[in-house]
Amino acid sequence: MRIVLYLHMHQPWRLGRFRYLDLGSGRSYFDVDRNLALFRGIAERCYLPALDRLIRAAREDSGFRLSLSVTGTFVEQAQVAAPTVLDRLRELHRTGQVALLSETYYHSLAFLVPPPELHEEVALHREMLRREFGTSPTVLRMTELAYSDELARFAESEGFHGMLAEGWEGVLRGASPTMRYCAAPAPTVRLLLRHYPLSDDVGFRFSSSGWGEYPLTAEKYAGWLAATPGEVVGLFMDFETFGEHHSARTGILEFLSALPEKVRAHPHLGWATVDEAIRGPPCAPLSVPYTMTWADQNRDLGAWLGNDLQRSAFEAAKKVGLAVRQTNDPAILTDWRRLLTSDHFYYMYVSGHGADQGVHQYFSSYDSPYDAYANYMNALTDLRRRALERLGVPVLK
Repeated sequence: MRIVLYLHMHQPWRLGRFRYLDLGSGRSYFDVDRNLALFRGIAERCYLPALDRLIRAAREDSGFRLSLSVTGTFVEQAQVAAPTVLDRLRELHRTGQVALLSETYYHSLAFLVPPPELHEEVALHREMLRREFGTSPTVLRMTELAYSDELARFAESEGFHGMLAEGWEGVLRGASPTMRYCAAPAPTVRLLLRHYPLSDDVGFRFSSSGWGEYPLTAEKYAGWLAATPGEVVGLFMDFETFGEHHSARTGILEFLSALPEKVRAHPHLGWATVDEAIRGPPCAPLSVPYTMTWADQNRDLGAWLGNDLQRSAFEAAKKVGLAVRQTNDPAILTDWRRLLTSDHFYYMYVSGHGADQGVHQYFSSYDSPYDAYANYMNALTDLRRRALERLGVPVLK
């Protein structure tokens, strides 16, 4: 059994307070100072201590493997707020035991926008990885682990050999998430599936004292991995799991440090990067006719487009994008792409209950989803005004 540990690193450019009265003021939509301050805090609590432990694990265990995806907006903020984080990432990558994945530069919903936006965002991200890390990934990870037959065809057209997807029962229909698959409409694209119970045991339940398996130790977890049948087990989670979503006082960093050693105690277990894991022969084709994600209980697009607020904002953003593209203005295009970042729509979530609702509230700094919607629409309206003025189209005041 090969363990694929994949961690995702992303920080959005969060909006500042942008009122209707601010239209035409020239104010930035994004609260740069707040974003950078938040990044520095997370770097201190999570990124740096966790990266140090991963570097140590790679140096002490030649068999240890790790896969990472890093968004363009993460790198932009790290360059200013905490360049040491990028230094550590490069050091980790230089061990030769780490694979980096491609994705959308802005962690956006570009895959739902008319072409060529998705192609261009993936190209921007590929160029960033070449520039910052000197690598050209062969595996694609779509925003929020979105996957469908259509996205598999896109990956094939872009020359990728693999994609990540959620190992959800709704599409597996009794098959195992620990077997190797290929995309039914694009057989050259191998699929690595997330084992969501084992991933969520760490990502969501680790610090829950009401959980029946609390406390979770590295030895216990390695035993669960050893008892899991199959060929490859995908442990996919946010990097912020280690020190941010679960604070250091929960023991999550010690868990991360101890896990490689506890895995070594089971001879049939080993590690693999995403690149190594897709080299094995697939066991069967897998078809996913609709878009599946790793978010919320329904594993669909509802986390971002599940209510009228979200759909209204996204449709408006698509329409504004038509004018933005005509301007050929890099600053206007960049602001529009930052507004396509999935987080903005995530903050507008109003439906759902229980754990789903709590997770959305945890990530949002708005008082309500309606505040998130109003603020976003004010910024988008101002961006539309700028685009039309750039095109010489009269704008009603």
